[in-house]
Amino acid sequence: MKTRYLFFLSLLILALVACGPRPQPTPQDGTGPATPVQPTPDAGPNTPAQPTPGESPVPEPEPSPLSPLPTPPTGPLAAAVTYLAAELDISTEQVVVLSSEPVEWSDASLGCPQPGMMYAQVITPGHRFFLQAKGKEYEVHTDQTGQSVVICQPASGDLSDPQAAFQALLTHLIQTYPGFGLDQQRGWVKQDITKAGMVGVSTWAWRSGEWALEMSFPVVPQPSYESMLFHQQAGTVWLGILEASDQVTPVYTPLALSFDVGPCEEPTSPDTLHEWAGVEIIVQGDVIHVEQNLSYVCCAELALSAGRDGEVIKLIETNVGEVCRCVCGYPVIANIDGLDPGTYTVEVWGVQHFDVHPLELLGSAEVTVP
Repeated sequence: MKTRYLFFLSLLILALVACGPRPQPTPQDGTGPATPVQPTPDAGPNTPAQPTPGESPVPEPEPSPLSPLPTPPTGPLAAAVTYLAAELDISTEQVVVLSSEPVEWSDASLGCPQPGMMYAQVITPGHRFFLQAKGKEYEVHTDQTGQSVVICQPASGDLSDPQAAFQALLTHLIQTYPGFGLDQQRGWVKQDITKAGMVGVSTWAWRSGEWALEMSFPVVPQPSYESMLFHQQAGTVWLGILEASDQVTPVYTPLALSFDVGPCEEPTSPDTLHEWAGVEIIVQGDVIHVEQNLSYVCCAELALSAGRDGEVIKLIETNVGEVCRCVCGYPVIANIDGLDPGTYTVEVWGVQHFDVHPLELLGSAEVTVP
């Protein structure tokens, strides 16, 4: 009986072993068990297709044939439109949005610093809008929330306002005479310099650093504003008239200036540069020719402009590039044309760079144009 029981128990154990999982083969390199092969289910009419290796189980969406243009946030746009409409005394429905873009302004002035104002020097996220109203285009800047708004040009175009006239003339001088470096000046301070007892005209001066721009404002329906650009060291460098039509007419015929600045020669020692530096001014034909060896900081980019005060010609040099902690030599050649025959004093002033490097007289000579 006991023998039969052991016989049936042996058969049961063999049956259980036969029904259990088969042992997986060990890879020949001995790194570990091989990945078991999964059975492939039979595909039926309702069985989803299985993805192949490396293929995403979710199909990629088809690209839209048309992508919607980004729209500016409602707050800043509404603030810009409302502000411009109020300035022009029109309804907001009369303002057309031409374009908009997000901008990170370099400071709290929103890209439109006003003379005499100080601004926090922090990156200010915001927006630039180009709007149209009453047949004119306006550039309006805001911050990210729309709480600060500024129009970057006079909305009325009325130059009888001294501040608007100053801004218009300053913009013209910056664009026409880059060598004056007026765009590097900050915080123009307005001052009433009208002489005591003067009737029918007021005179204002805007000062920044060593520069001053003076303008006279007569009380007439269509005024023209006599203006003078003055430097504390170089003296008067420009005289002209700003018309009410926004036209600028210089007192003297603009001089034709061409110049070339050679590459920075770094290997020269500072002592040798000091001996090498200098200015030579001569006349070739009817052209004033200036040859200059300039000892100045590396990484500079020079801009030159010619100003005039009577028979004194002033060549102003400004570094519009960078400042590096090294000094090298720049060969500079400039030609000044367009002068009537006569005797002139030519002065070379350089090299200005913001409030780091002020202008200084580098050389002068008296020449005669035949």
